[in-house]
Amino acid sequence: MSDPVVLPKFELPGEKPHWAVRAAWISTAVLVVAIVGLVGILMHRHTLEVEAHVKREEAIARVKAEADAKVAAAAAAAKAIREAELADKRAQEAAAAAAKAAALAAKAGEAPDGDAAIAAKAGKTSTHRSHSGHGGKGSKTAAKASPSSAKDSTPAVKDNSSSLKPKNGKPDPIDDMLRKMK
Repeated sequence: MSDPVVLPKFELPGEKPHWAVRAAWISTAVLVVAIVGLVGILMHRHTLEVEAHVKREEAIARVKAEADAKVAAAAAAAKAIREAELADKRAQEAAAAAAKAAALAAKAGEAPDGDAAIAAKAGKTSTHRSHSGHGGKGSKTAAKASPSSAKDSTPAVKDNSSSLKPKNGKPDPIDDMLRKMK
């Protein structure tokens, strides 16, 4: 009884998986690793695209802000120039009005018959015109400033133009040009 009993080894088919099952597990593992790798690559690429887009938008916003600043500076400069011109024009008009008042006062003091005083009361200006081309008594602003002189001259022109119209009903081109020049 001293002999040991040796039992034979039995290999059951359920202990080791079949080679086809092993191949399926290996291919599944490879597929999962490939999908994880592709998802990682896509996420990294998407992150780079988002960063590039953000940088591009920031650059566009920076350039737009610089352009807006330049436009605002140019507009402010133009506005300052316009205001300076308007202030200069107002100063010239004020000086012209003061000179006109002084001239009327001087004429009123010199005129023995008082025609200048009557003309001043009626609002009529003197017939002397300034040849400087800027402001003054002969300028368009002076014509706008004295509506009585403008009213006196326009009816005469309208009366003459109505009598000189041709009989065919078409307006005279010379009359049209004269109206445009006013």
